[in-house]
Amino acid sequence: MSPGTWLLLALAACAGGDGRDDVSGSGSSEPASTGTEATGAASTEPDTGDVPPTSTTDASSSSSGSGVDDPPLVCDPLTTCGVQCVDLMTDPANCGQCGISCVIPRATAACSVGQCALGECDDGWFDCDEDPNNGCEQSLAPGQMCGLVCKPNKAEACNLFDDNCDGQCDEGALPGCRVGVHRSSSPTLGHFYTTDAAEAMSGDFTPESLNFYYLYSAAGAGVVPFYRCLKPNGRRFYTTSGTCENAATLEGPLGHIATDPQCGAVPLFRLYGAGDHFYTTSEAERDGAVAMYGYQYEAVAGYVWAGP
Repeated sequence: MSPGTWLLLALAACAGGDGRDDVSGSGSSEPASTGTEATGAASTEPDTGDVPPTSTTDASSSSSGSGVDDPPLVCDPLTTCGVQCVDLMTDPANCGQCGISCVIPRATAACSVGQCALGECDDGWFDCDEDPNNGCEQSLAPGQMCGLVCKPNKAEACNLFDDNCDGQCDEGALPGCRVGVHRSSSPTLGHFYTTDAAEAMSGDFTPESLNFYYLYSAAGAGVVPFYRCLKPNGRRFYTTSGTCENAATLEGPLGHIATDPQCGAVPLFRLYGAGDHFYTTSEAERDGAVAMYGYQYEAVAGYVWAGP
């Protein structure tokens, strides 16, 4: 190699090349890779490290878990109250309407036909006035019973009590409650009292007053049997004595008479004269029988009623 040629090669090396076209020796004409390509910084995808990508399936299932897509509650024939199916006619927590909760003092609550009602009283307490608003209002000792309590518009019962607070007892001719006693007289058998109108007109008896007074037909509080007694002379008298005062034969009860002037009852006066027992509710007639007909006033036989 000539000195001139060597000098040219040395100058080319100083300029950054070695005088060869393919420094890699691959024979490729493409430029060499840069440092950025070697590290992957030129990638457009973000580097998420080791965190896995979010699953689209998980995202979808989480939205349905909120309940938004749940089917509506079907309660028919019951009623939907919130998330429950209830019977508004019987549910004490939703009585008549959703959210109407029954509270009964000193008792368990119930719901009857959509209205709050009393279930069972607490021990020792009793519902004597049948008013669910005040619950079981009476505290009674063992063996005690509720007294009767009147209430406006309450139906009258055959119980010698003013159930509806109108000042009268058992009014309205309650069927089978009181029975009318007819008064007759006979020239041979004296005065006769019976609940049978046909008997009052039998033989030589002449009716003096049909339904002269009234007795209760059945036993009850405040009334006792009023017995019909047949005397040896064929005449009768009437008494509360079950033995007919040991003076006559017991025929049976005429009805039931009060022992005191309760519920509008009036006194039934008993008189006796010339073998005849006479009964009247009139003070004037009593006094006239004593003054004019020789009867003796004996006592009040009991208390009776002027109407059914």
